[in-house]
Amino acid sequence: MPEREARFSVNAPPVEVWGFVRDVHALCSCIPGVEEVRLVDDRTAELTVKERIGVVPLIVELTAQIDAEDPPNRLHAVATAEHLTMEIEVALQPSGAGTEMFGLVSVKGEGPLKPVVDSLFERRADERAAQFAAHLERRFGAVMAGPRPVPGAGRGWMARFAAWLGRWWRRMVVQSNK
Repeated sequence: MPEREARFSVNAPPVEVWGFVRDVHALCSCIPGVEEVRLVDDRTAELTVKERIGVVPLIVELTAQIDAEDPPNRLHAVATAEHLTMEIEVALQPSGAGTEMFGLVSVKGEGPLKPVVDSLFERRADERAAQFAAHLERRFGAVMAGPRPVPGAGRGWMARFAAWLGRWWRRMVVQSNK
């Protein structure tokens, strides 16, 4: 199951960051690709997420549910769709006048779309984390501690293509050295 973790330093106390994490609309406004949020109850939301695979839009209808929480310290949620299960773990810890935010996202593709889901997550996870960090920075004055932004993230297709070409070249060099 592909997964990514990220740490952010947020210039706000844990209680304020917790309020942001529990406000589904505010949180989802910082997550790239989320186009619509419908609250079912205080622990469940239905999300419409749009991604692109090349020029083809992929629209996923997710149901996200908080299955465990320890306010204002930890939250665990599971989001499911027809060919996808995503687990999200968020932990908050006081750090000086601010908060250290730790996030772990695991994605599991299922059925015939498993290779597409897993590959899309692997390609976009770091870029999405960098975009999320930029949203946090605008909202709280956050400083991203890891992972580092992907070269070309948030820029035009030419920069993304150059970043992809660089990754491809490094893979070819590593394979030829084996």
